[in-house]
Amino acid sequence: MAEIKNSESDMSTQQKAELDKEKRKEEKKEAEKQEESIAESGYYISDDGMGDVYAYYGVTLNNPNADWAMQLPVLTITAKGEDGSIVGTSDQTLFYIAPNDTISFGSVIDCNGKVPATVEFSIHSGTFVPGDTSGIIPVSSFSVSNTSEIVQDYGAVSYTGEVANNSDSDIDMVAVTVLLKSNGSIVYGDTTYVDNMTAGTTK
Repeated sequence: MAEIKNSESDMSTQQKAELDKEKRKEEKKEAEKQEESIAESGYYISDDGMGDVYAYYGVTLNNPNADWAMQLPVLTITAKGEDGSIVGTSDQTLFYIAPNDTISFGSVIDCNGKVPATVEFSIHSGTFVPGDTSGIIPVSSFSVSNTSEIVQDYGAVSYTGEVANNSDSDIDMVAVTVLLKSNGSIVYGDTTYVDNMTAGTTK
């Protein structure tokens, strides 16, 4: 009986040690969470001279975490005048950023008739979720091809192309972003969405 008791005691100690080890590992992962960062940003101010002023912008965001995805991060765009006053602002809630991944987003904000001196960008984490959470698909699972630039009347330009879902998952909506650069810097961005991208499809 004594030997059986000792064996059970030893096993219990070993199990406890394993649980403690796993707990320390999880605590370490929790402590190592890092905020996402803005890797690149830029904008263009459109002023029609009749009171309509807009800032067209594009940003690239990076998630430095190897184990954590960022769900619903919020991008804040703030246009400021020479005196630092805010002439326009907007919050954009994005879907997610997979672990060690980079995404881009582009849109426009109304500057309420004022030409801003600067446009500033900041990113705020939403919820950290494990990187293997269902529905978290890295950008590398998609590819873009057959792109074209179409020059329209009055100098307007549009862009077309096809996006492929190379993952094994069906996706309700895929964000596709166009960034334009001048001398290596972003001067314009626009994001649109493609619906119902089942696994293996191209649209």
